[in-house]
Amino acid sequence: MPPDALLPFLISPTLALSTQVKVGVLIFGVLSVVFGLWFVRTRTLTDASIQATVHKLEEGGWASWIRRAVLIAAIAYVINLWMFKESGFKGLGHEKAIEQAEIAREIARGNGFSTKMIRPAALWQFQSNKGAFPKDIVPDTYHAPLNPYISSIFLRMVKGDWAMTTKDVVYICDKILASIQLFFFLMAVLVSYFTAKRLFDKRLAVFGVGMVLLCERMWDYAMSGLPQMLMLFLFSSAMYVTVRAIEAKQAGKSTLLWSAGIGALFGLLALSHAMTLFMFAGLLIFAVFFFRPWGRDAAIILAVCALFYGPWLVRNHQVCGDFAGVGWYSGLTGIRGPESQVMRTMALEGPLTGVIPTAFHEKLRGQVIQQFGDIYHLLGSILVAPIFFLALLHLFKKPDTAVFRWCILSMWSVGVFGMCLFGLEPSVAGINPVDVQAADLHILFVPLMTFYGLALVLVMWSRLEINIKFVRIGFIVLIFTVSAGPFLSQFIELQSRPKNRVQWPPYVPPYVAVLSEWTRPNEMLMSDMPWAVAWYADRKCLWLPMTIEDFISLNDYNRLGGNIVGMYLTPVSGNAGFLKDIAKGEYKDWAPFILRQVNIKDFPLRAVTALPIENECVFYADRDRWTARED
Repeated sequence: MPPDALLPFLISPTLALSTQVKVGVLIFGVLSVVFGLWFVRTRTLTDASIQATVHKLEEGGWASWIRRAVLIAAIAYVINLWMFKESGFKGLGHEKAIEQAEIAREIARGNGFSTKMIRPAALWQFQSNKGAFPKDIVPDTYHAPLNPYISSIFLRMVKGDWAMTTKDVVYICDKILASIQLFFFLMAVLVSYFTAKRLFDKRLAVFGVGMVLLCERMWDYAMSGLPQMLMLFLFSSAMYVTVRAIEAKQAGKSTLLWSAGIGALFGLLALSHAMTLFMFAGLLIFAVFFFRPWGRDAAIILAVCALFYGPWLVRNHQVCGDFAGVGWYSGLTGIRGPESQVMRTMALEGPLTGVIPTAFHEKLRGQVIQQFGDIYHLLGSILVAPIFFLALLHLFKKPDTAVFRWCILSMWSVGVFGMCLFGLEPSVAGINPVDVQAADLHILFVPLMTFYGLALVLVMWSRLEINIKFVRIGFIVLIFTVSAGPFLSQFIELQSRPKNRVQWPPYVPPYVAVLSEWTRPNEMLMSDMPWAVAWYADRKCLWLPMTIEDFISLNDYNRLGGNIVGMYLTPVSGNAGFLKDIAKGEYKDWAPFILRQVNIKDFPLRAVTALPIENECVFYADRDRWTARED
């Protein structure tokens, strides 16, 4: 299929009978049958039994089940809108999520924890510590393993749909991976409900989880495919176990098993994202001072967590000679430019050469200002979530509730230090359509902070002694409306005609997938967004090196196990700032290729063709591969 054949469909899709309508009809039909059967049954009852039945519906045991059924139906409807409406899910939108997806596919193939995306920094690390770069199966040393391994289980179920073709618009595997995170989001909300119920009461727990369910930022993370929702589920579970441990300590019971459970869950959390170890440090600080005898429970928590996470550190050292892998280089983000520049550098002189402590001081200061200035958004734009910090000054009557808030503060404070040290990443060249962060830990605290903030607001409201029911309801509705504003805006947008069907810019999966038709499976490409090439085109792809000299060295000396046969440039570099990023910044060596003002006669990649949308992508190749395929 010619590359332009899908363009009209991507820009102006033809709307047919959507899955949304089918699901809506199904839900309506099920509810109709249930109430129909109930109505037929009541026709045979006496007046007294009818009154009893009505009482059950309004206040009795049936009422709770009806409310649950309505909630499940509402959630199913919203999921249908986000996942199947043409204005909804448009594919994975974050580079880290896409890279973890292609790692999961390699695991499903039986290739172990490996990747088809090659970072020049990882290449340097392999060569420095191991003497050579693995040329067949390339182990990944950047990402944490748990999310890709879980995803691989579900990818095995659709093995026949692994190949992304030029006829596909949204990759079926993208939907599967987003659905996994969506499931973990709902499970995390359920666990958070039980935690809030123990800390406060049932009514506040219902209000709190309602706000979390209506938090648009949560849905953005679920749809992004990033592991944050898996992390939220594990963290929520760890917090539930922590609350139980605090209760046991207050009651004079043994806390050893609860402490072991906390360590196990935080071990799994670290295997989902190593940044959570900062939060773990905050938990240990709390455990040392709260549980008695001092240090015993903290030692158990640390030992069990190390038992889970330690083998992964050993694996990294065996593979690349560094316990932390290449991921810790992300700490140089903001010191040596953006993370992309750090990872594209073949720093043979050493990654920390020339880095002085004052540079980190400036980075930390800037990150603190940035994150605290944006705290309302980072906490999901839920009105009551930032009020958690005021709730620290309130004297809660329940001892467990009063103590647990200091545990939250300890974990959040150390977690913020970690996020400032590594830096919350910007979107790719400012064009990432989904406002999510791969290193964001704030999102994990949203439910807990919402519960405490809501509790304080309701206590303050009760002290006003406004006994007008209508006013009380209006006050709660106002809080929900303000907090759910972004969600409601997105909900309305999902009902409208979509502007496009993909995450453009920079991702157009069918046009990336065409590269698999122009190249052989054993051939290697190079790109400014290698994660997308590895996932959608299923080809090994080198992240565009910082200099042309690096490329020539890799290519001429066969350091990657084969020549690079093509270079795919996209809006990731093309939409970058002209002077800041292209002419004088990280892409300055490649500026003539990005601007298409280069004489490629003496360059190894001598053939060139523009690709949609609107020729914003360009493909340089060793020969004309688009008009005549040589087998």
